[in-house]
Amino acid sequence: MNHFVRLGNWQELLQLFEKKQHIVLGLMSGTSADGLDIAQVKFSWNRQLNFELLSAVTLSYEPAFREKIVRSYDRRSSSVNYVTTLNYEIARKHAEMVKIYNFQCDFVAYHGQTVWHAPEQNATLQLGEADVLAVELQKPVVHSFRTKDMALSGEGAPISAYFDLVFLIGSDPSTAVLNVGGIANVTAIDEKGNPIAFDTGPGNCLIDTVVRNFLNRDLDEGGSLSREGRINLDLLNRMIEHKRGYILRKPPKTTGREAYNMEFLKEVGATKMFQLKDTLRTIVMFTARMVKENLALHLPHVKRLIVTGGGAYNQTLVEDLRQLGFDVKIPEKKLIDFREAIAIAFLGELFVKGLAPSKNVTGARRSCVMGKLALPW
Repeated sequence: MNHFVRLGNWQELLQLFEKKQHIVLGLMSGTSADGLDIAQVKFSWNRQLNFELLSAVTLSYEPAFREKIVRSYDRRSSSVNYVTTLNYEIARKHAEMVKIYNFQCDFVAYHGQTVWHAPEQNATLQLGEADVLAVELQKPVVHSFRTKDMALSGEGAPISAYFDLVFLIGSDPSTAVLNVGGIANVTAIDEKGNPIAFDTGPGNCLIDTVVRNFLNRDLDEGGSLSREGRINLDLLNRMIEHKRGYILRKPPKTTGREAYNMEFLKEVGATKMFQLKDTLRTIVMFTARMVKENLALHLPHVKRLIVTGGGAYNQTLVEDLRQLGFDVKIPEKKLIDFREAIAIAFLGELFVKGLAPSKNVTGARRSCVMGKLALPW
């Protein structure tokens, strides 16, 4: 044994995980690939589980780095070599960003960067090598929260739903959390009290595609651009009918940028419209209608929406949801901006406690402890 040196102490690691209070660093980079959300969250296990957001920050990506990530979504511009090297580059960039703030934590919960999600093939891919983070930050890193669920034939998403169920919804079947990131997803409980969560369709991804490719802007800030357009009913109906099959599918179900991209816009004729702001306005209503159509069919008892994610700032989208009959509540800014990073921290906390969330959310064959562990040893 002279050739080996003991670096790890499993007993100390287990003692760390068994503490009744943890400070967890949740890291989330969404499909919009705008930047990294970092949430420093304290979880306390007393008579009931409590959380406290200690600090949070969003660090934007440089345009060139964002384009590298977005390029990996496209089968025509990506390759095995490209994805392999990007896997390590993303992790190094994330470690560099975390180091700027010298956050204190017991461990890190890391989502990575989703570049491909194919639940119909029981497959998903998040880039960002967790071992790089563990080595650079010298902390245990809980990561790969989707993969075991998909090994059990689950959808692998929406994994932020577990935070919603515990801390935002409680036992109210009339309230749902609608998170509008790149893709929109909803969390609720059915009339029997069972948890349910699924993607409704596009969130900001189609809006961003039109704004960035045709209007030379980064985003439809506050819904100001789409507000100038008019809804084209023919285009709206074509889009809805194009996705009628997804609307009819029973939850759990997920979708992604693979379904909502430039190819989709071309298929429905959205790129042929002369008035681009009319196209944008129609896409915003389509995003809201996909929420309405899905909830009317699968969660008709939901009347109130707590809207989080970047879409909560799009006043055109919020107004469309209200006109479609929902009582829309916008929570405090920190919860809007950092819900997903907090939710990832929560999944890390569940992992170290050995707790398995309900299989009802994703449709897996059985519940499982979601995550893997990368160590700095």
